[in-house]
Amino acid sequence: MARSRVRNGAAAAPWTFEIPAGLGRRKTARLAPPTPGMPERRRLRVYAQDPALSCDDGAIYTVSIPYEPLRPGPEGALLVVEPLPAEPCPAAPTRRGAARRSAPTLATPVDLDAPALLMEQGLPPSSTSRPFMQQMVYAVCMETYECFVRALGRDPGFGPLGGEGERDGRLRVRAMAFKEANAYYDRESGALMLGYEFAGAYAKKRGQPGAEVYIALSRDVVAHEMSHAMLDSLRPNFLRPTHKDVGALHEGFSDLVALLMRFAQQDVVERAIASTQGGLMDNRLMDIGRQFGFDLIDGKSALRSAAATDPYDKRMPDDRRYARNTEEHDLGAVFLSAMFDAFCTGYERATGTVRRMLIAQHGHLPHEGVAWLAKEAVKIAKRFLNISIRAIDYCPPFHCTFGEYLRALLTADRDVTGEEGVPYREIVIGSFRRFGITVPDVPTLSEDSLLWKSPRSGTITIPELRFRALGLDFRDGRCDWPDDDGGAAVRRAAQALGRVVCAPRYAHDFGLAPPNSRTKAPTILSLRTLRRVSPQDEVTFDLVAEVVQSRRVAEGWFLGGSTIVISSEGEVRYAIAKHVDSARRLDAQRRWLKRQPRDVGDAAWDADSLASMGLIAAQHRRRLNAAR
Repeated sequence: MARSRVRNGAAAAPWTFEIPAGLGRRKTARLAPPTPGMPERRRLRVYAQDPALSCDDGAIYTVSIPYEPLRPGPEGALLVVEPLPAEPCPAAPTRRGAARRSAPTLATPVDLDAPALLMEQGLPPSSTSRPFMQQMVYAVCMETYECFVRALGRDPGFGPLGGEGERDGRLRVRAMAFKEANAYYDRESGALMLGYEFAGAYAKKRGQPGAEVYIALSRDVVAHEMSHAMLDSLRPNFLRPTHKDVGALHEGFSDLVALLMRFAQQDVVERAIASTQGGLMDNRLMDIGRQFGFDLIDGKSALRSAAATDPYDKRMPDDRRYARNTEEHDLGAVFLSAMFDAFCTGYERATGTVRRMLIAQHGHLPHEGVAWLAKEAVKIAKRFLNISIRAIDYCPPFHCTFGEYLRALLTADRDVTGEEGVPYREIVIGSFRRFGITVPDVPTLSEDSLLWKSPRSGTITIPELRFRALGLDFRDGRCDWPDDDGGAAVRRAAQALGRVVCAPRYAHDFGLAPPNSRTKAPTILSLRTLRRVSPQDEVTFDLVAEVVQSRRVAEGWFLGGSTIVISSEGEVRYAIAKHVDSARRLDAQRRWLKRQPRDVGDAAWDADSLASMGLIAAQHRRRLNAAR
């Protein structure tokens, strides 16, 4: 950490604050701009969901992702798909009876730049081909990464990377990491860990008992785990489990991204709409991890479903009520269902009148009507996906509840659509309330009450953070810090920010307290750009910062601080604060953690501001065992 002490003219000196030595030094390489004479996009075939989906349901989907030169693996600027064993390698007994693994024979890495594969849109999908498995995980991970780039208007890179990622900033993908029905993002090794298993005796339909099931071939699960990695980049302290909503938000948000990405497949959406005669309540659109659930869990259902109710029964089941759930995945399902309910309601309001007229006129939906409805569903899904991702920039830096995510979502949408977005925002508020999700600390559930507010101290302007003074790099319609100065521009901006947020007269607005023997100096954890594009194609930019402070308590360390959104003119627009001296939040955190496993408590009170990720694999394992 670089420690800074500065004075603000004649005003009282700001408190000491810290800037991480690596702030602004880009870990992850950007994708290179298109080379003249080379394609701008790469098209690769993947399973639309997983190998269990039939051809009639649209089993194969062609992903379009940015073109980049690749080494065999594939290896690119952002991702390294690690070599796979040629076949599953079960443990072999040793002379002493202990289990050990023989060295596996590795499959040939796929070369996606081979001319034949470039012309043929990659390898044909196969549930037994190791090269295709490598192709699929690369394609889906890059597809997910591009969704975040498009929503945020910047290259987000990856969060805390361990393992080899510490050296080159690239995320590793291990498509056959272990023999277990599990998958998770592992911060310590900087990798997506995807398992494999053999189908249980209950396997039905297109599965059979004992068949090989590779989680890497599930587009939903790969996109879900990649979203965990992206969220860790945007909000590293969302892995600190200080409230029941925190881990659930990680799970529900990742499911939401995977689900909404499915709506890029217009042919699948058309099939579902034709089947339901205009609705979205179809398993092809609602289910997540179908093969995972049917072959590896219980043989009865997909891993998760976005639908809370049967379309013919509007009663809310207990397992989708917020107050009835505490486990991360169950709560995440509540979040997912609330968001999907809002999406379906928005789709119905936008298309319901036309759909009913077409059915009344023809007795059924004609093909042209199905195509139009699918096009509208795809457009609305893209809007929901963009704003759902962009909302993370408006969330507090830690201890984020569902209600606070709702406030972030509404504020992010208001900044983009203004008054035009009122109907959609009212729909989202109603859906969250329908599922029992409450929003503490607001007088009413009106939009005006829920939107984030400017600092209570009044207008706070930081002249050094005006965009014209920052030397930002504008390219391809995006805005980011320059790559060629080693992060100097970011650190200068962080110094200017720290001098203001740590000034005694403003510090309370940002959730901070004077440093002392029990309270550390605040840290400027991040400072990023944010791009917004309105429906009228008007582009505006902001800065988004995280400031975090730690206070020593009996159990360990308690966090305070804020997310700060700053306009291109240097004015603080929002200070989304959680005060480090909050006795009420500390008491609530203690009461909740007393009921949790020890590993959860250890991560919550950890001295490191970026709590360990190791508990995620254990949480997934506990959840899968309970489901069985």
